[in-house]
Amino acid sequence: MKRIKFISNIALAGLMALGATSCEDWLTIYPQNKVVEEQFWEDKNDLEGVRYHAYVQTSNNISKFILWGDLRSDSYVQNTSLTGGITTRERYRKIIEAQPDTTMDCFDWGGVYSAIVFCNKVLAKGEEVLKNDAQFASSEWQAMKAEVIGLRALNYFYLLRAFKDIPFTTQAITSDADVKIFPLVNQLTVLDTLIADVESVKGKARNRFTTKHDTKGLITNTALYALLSDMYLWRSALREGRNKDSVWWEDDARKAIEYSQKSINELARQENQAAASYGASVSKTEDYNLGASYQIYNCNMIANPDLTQNYNNKQPSISVPSYQAIFGGDGKDSGNSSESIFEMQYSQEDNRSNSAPGSYWDYRSESSQLSVSKNAILQIYGSNEKKMAEDSRTWYSCNSWVTSENSEKTAPGMMKYFNCNFQLNNGRIYTAPSSTPYANWIFYRLTDVMLIQAEAYALLNTNDGFKKCRAIVDAIHKRSTVGEVAAEFSGSTRDQYIKLVMNERQIELLGEGKRWFDLVRWAERKGGGTNPDPREPQYTDGSEGVKLMVKEFMNNTYSSMESTLTNRIKNRYGLYCPIYEKERQASEYKIDQNPVWNREKES
Repeated sequence: MKRIKFISNIALAGLMALGATSCEDWLTIYPQNKVVEEQFWEDKNDLEGVRYHAYVQTSNNISKFILWGDLRSDSYVQNTSLTGGITTRERYRKIIEAQPDTTMDCFDWGGVYSAIVFCNKVLAKGEEVLKNDAQFASSEWQAMKAEVIGLRALNYFYLLRAFKDIPFTTQAITSDADVKIFPLVNQLTVLDTLIADVESVKGKARNRFTTKHDTKGLITNTALYALLSDMYLWRSALREGRNKDSVWWEDDARKAIEYSQKSINELARQENQAAASYGASVSKTEDYNLGASYQIYNCNMIANPDLTQNYNNKQPSISVPSYQAIFGGDGKDSGNSSESIFEMQYSQEDNRSNSAPGSYWDYRSESSQLSVSKNAILQIYGSNEKKMAEDSRTWYSCNSWVTSENSEKTAPGMMKYFNCNFQLNNGRIYTAPSSTPYANWIFYRLTDVMLIQAEAYALLNTNDGFKKCRAIVDAIHKRSTVGEVAAEFSGSTRDQYIKLVMNERQIELLGEGKRWFDLVRWAERKGGGTNPDPREPQYTDGSEGVKLMVKEFMNNTYSSMESTLTNRIKNRYGLYCPIYEKERQASEYKIDQNPVWNREKES
């Protein structure tokens, strides 16, 4: 891919000029006109500098990760009160209505490949630096190697979930002469390689770093296990959707259970070690009868007093919301909670801000591109508004909020990433959220991994699996509802338990870039159809899964568009993004367009 500027001597010079703001001063600055490959890789500081910029480049892609992983889902509608950003609104409308344009730069994957470039370079030069730097221990390199393989796999995992078949290489590009066109590789083939790569280094990364900032902001063993559980769950869906008679997908489901538990156990160990070594404070947690490793925040935060003040004779109360500890965006003390597994770091102190959440959701009606779909959220509670109001998570999503005693507005988005000062006055809850753009972006946290495990248990279609699935979902649901009300559920089939997990993921992980990927995984698992797959004719094209996904989930928000969405998405390829036209031009059209979106001219 000629557009994707794989790292060369010139790129290294630019890299060195950037400098670093890491707490460990990872970059050594050389005069730009002196930088060449042979002079660069002298000690571990050089290696750590490039490793650091792999993280920086990953952080620069958050806005696209949100768009690829969430925008098209049933969780949102467009904000009709928007007064600016009309061009963006029209672009989002087309994407939501399954009419993407291949000229839209939001489908430019170059930034993600830039992060991969940095990772490949670190992995290619690690052994050389180990020989050159006597102070660089082999154990340090092995831990860094595991960390960077994990970060590379995470970036590739986003690409294959967003685009399906993608260009793939682990080759480090040293000069412009090495740049070549990498053709598309089958999604499942890439995923097999990523899983094998991370399997080869599992348990070899660091368990934690010297600061909480780095422990939560860099890839650790608990993050590697979380990533493995997620990738195995995705692969189980691909395998089941293509060959329902194969037992391979069941093996993947069991692996997802195994590695989600390893991640949970490792997180518990990480937190205990941190508390013992540098006095980390741990907020009040409960295990909800799941075991000591499942310590999650006691999170009965806030409920709507107009609907719930007489529920079980409880009066509404105000406390410091646990969600604020998890998602707080003041760039200082919030974020990096005990539940966090891996999150990208932003802070005013480091002059690194995160404007991505605010560009999609903002508490100000004139600024938000997206509103949370109340219809989609309400169906989780059986269309019972009282039950919905009893769930404190809805205060960060689709309930009303009050800026003063007499000024009530409808929240156009969700307030997870904005500092919400909830207060109680004359029996009414009100808040004045502030738009501080320093909220960390969470890739994985405890409840996400728990729900990966719950879905995998449901897949096994056993009574024991159903019991464990229900216990996990109830624990997560219970901690955020008034009176610790468990999720209402009377299902008995595999599909019903999977949908129970999907519902809980929708409200628990709302706005975290997960929902569309969850729907794609669901549709891929269903598979089916009468026509052959456009690229793999030995399989069907997955059109039945698309139809069912639209009917079962998208109808909650877009009921009037059921037939339109089904016809436009067509088959499994319509679940994925088109390839940016300029990428195809740069490849001299050797990179094939997604067959559903193959509408642009090739000249």
